[in-house]
Amino acid sequence: MALGDSRQARLVRALVERVRSPLESLLWMAVLLIVPTAIRAVLDMGALGRPFVTYWPALLIASLALELRYALTYMVIAALLAQRLFGGPLWFEQVTPLRVLFFGLFVVSGGMTALIGSLLRQTMRQVTEVNSAQENYNRELRHRVRNMLTLIQALASRGPKAASPMEFYKEFSLRIEGLAAASDLLQIGAESEGKLPQLVRDTVAPFDHDNRIRLSGEPCVLPTGSSIPLIMALHELCTNAVKHGALSGERGHVELSWFIGPAGSTLYLLWAEKNGPPVSPPSREGIGMRLLAPQPGIEGLELNFDPSGVWCEIRIEGAAPVHH
Repeated sequence: MALGDSRQARLVRALVERVRSPLESLLWMAVLLIVPTAIRAVLDMGALGRPFVTYWPALLIASLALELRYALTYMVIAALLAQRLFGGPLWFEQVTPLRVLFFGLFVVSGGMTALIGSLLRQTMRQVTEVNSAQENYNRELRHRVRNMLTLIQALASRGPKAASPMEFYKEFSLRIEGLAAASDLLQIGAESEGKLPQLVRDTVAPFDHDNRIRLSGEPCVLPTGSSIPLIMALHELCTNAVKHGALSGERGHVELSWFIGPAGSTLYLLWAEKNGPPVSPPSREGIGMRLLAPQPGIEGLELNFDPSGVWCEIRIEGAAPVHH
C-alpha cells in the first residue's frame, strides 16, 4: 500500500510541480481538448445535452498541470468547442434571463475550478521548496557537527600548552566556549544587519588563540541578508585552516582584510594564508565548498588553492561605510 501511495505521490508531483514551457503548455491544451471531444463524439454527439460534461475533468487537470493563464484560456476554448459541436444553437442567438444565468454559473464554476487548481499548484510548489530547504539545512547541520568534532580534536591536539592538567582543562574549556559562541552567531533570529569589524572578530575568535588571524579594515555595515552567509563562509575558511592550512602548524598565520570599493557600496574581503604547509586542491568537493561560492548575500567569491597558501576573495554588494 505504501508503494502505491508513493507512486501516486510521484505522479501528483510530476503533474503539479513541473514548470512547463509555453510549447509544452500548448501541447497539453491540445491533448486536453482532443480527448474529451473524442469521448463525447463516441458517446452521443451531444444528444443527451450538457455539452461541457466531458470537459470538466480535463479542466481540472489543466488547472493543476498548467499555469493559471493557460487553464483559463483552455476553459474558454473548450467552452466554445463544446457549444459548437455538441450544444446546439449558440448561446448568444437567443438571450434570455435563464440562459444568462446558466452562462454566469458556468463562468463562475469554471473560474473557481481553475483558481483552486492554481492555488493548489502554488501551495504544493511552496511545500516542495520548504522541504528542499529543510533537507539542505539538515545536510549543513550534519556537515557542521562533523566539522565541529574534528575541530575540537584539532584544538586539543595542537594545544593548549599548559603546565598542569587543571590549566589544560581551563584553557581548553575557554576555547570550547569560544567555539560555541561563534556557533551562536548562526542561530535563527540573529541580526540581519551585521557590522564589521565586530562580526568578523566574533566569528574568527574561537580559532585565533595566538593572534594568528590578523584583521584590518574600515568599519562598515553589511546589507540585510549578507551576515549569515559571510559568517558561514568565514567559519568554513577558519575550520579548513585549522584542519589543513596555515593554522594547523605553529608558524602559519592568516591575513584577513576588507575595504569598500570606489563605488561606495561594494565590500571586498580578502582571506590570505601565510607560512602554512604546502597546499593542494581537495580531491573532492564536499558540502563545505557550497558555502565558499557565490550565493544570495554574497555576490562574488573566488577561492584559490595556491601552493603557498589558500586565498579567498569575497565580494558583497550594498555595504555602507561607518563614518565617525
